[in-house]
Amino acid sequence: MLRGSRRWILGSWSSVTWGCEDCRGSLFGVDFGGKDVMDPITALSIAASAVSNAKSLIAAGRDATGALVKFAGAVSDVNYAAEKAKNPSVWKSLTGSPESEAMEVFAAQKKIAAMRQDLETLIQYSYGQSGLEQYKETLRRVKADRQKSEYRRAELKEALIVWGVGLLAVSSAVAMAVFVFYFIGKSQGKW
Repeated sequence: MLRGSRRWILGSWSSVTWGCEDCRGSLFGVDFGGKDVMDPITALSIAASAVSNAKSLIAAGRDATGALVKFAGAVSDVNYAAEKAKNPSVWKSLTGSPESEAMEVFAAQKKIAAMRQDLETLIQYSYGQSGLEQYKETLRRVKADRQKSEYRRAELKEALIVWGVGLLAVSSAVAMAVFVFYFIGKSQGKW
């Protein structure tokens, strides 16, 4: 049974969310197993909020690890989108403009690079060279973790869709050929 719900979050009502009571929040019982990879614009906004949060936490002398991990994840998503924009899939080529996606990725990479430089300068002034090295190690670790899990899952999902559509097209063509040959043979009296 489907249900709609409204939740009070941060002083306002959130949008209505739909889900299945028996399927733990997945729509119609279909769960694709995790978070999808973000588009560059969303990743850029998350990176900007993470940098802002990290700057305020570092200025206050508090631990900014959570904000740095969010920034690292956003950087990783933008870099993955850049890799995908270099060689767009057939599905992307048919459904969208690869050029506009490439421009979004390029702009996001430039903004991320500026944010990274600001953050690295702030970390180096606040924590010294060892703090900067720890930050860079966190970036490498998050990138490796994302490549192992989320990006692989997204690539498998895209491949499944492409192969499914291809298989459907080939099987439809074979069925159509069999149908045509059957009626040609029947009209010639061979069956």
